[in-house]
Amino acid sequence: MAGVKGIFKRFSSECETADKHREEELQTHYFKTSLDKVFSEVKRYYSSSEYTITSESPEHGEIMIQKKSSPKMFIIATIVSVRPLHTAVDIKASTEQTVIGGAYPKLKQEILSCYKALGQQMRRADS
Repeated sequence: MAGVKGIFKRFSSECETADKHREEELQTHYFKTSLDKVFSEVKRYYSSSEYTITSESPEHGEIMIQKKSSPKMFIIATIVSVRPLHTAVDIKASTEQTVIGGAYPKLKQEILSCYKALGQQMRRADS
């Protein structure tokens, strides 16, 4: 039965991180720095020509992004200060495009690429 679930998951049109996600690499990432610094780094990551930041709300810790290249994606990055100098980042990516072989791997790779870039700029914290 797990194989069938895996096949359906592969064709899912959304992927998101969570505190207790089944896939370890998709668990919420925490950084030892301020909310403002993390917010700025996430914005900087998505400031390339491949993306358009459609909305940002520092008060709510959300940035909404559209990826222009194929597959086109809608991405929401949520940044939350858990305690002083301990900030969480969750990302949700979704697409309306049909992707041969399934969209989920592409969406997951998008999230992991962002996490990797953030990890190179800021020190990770334990959850």
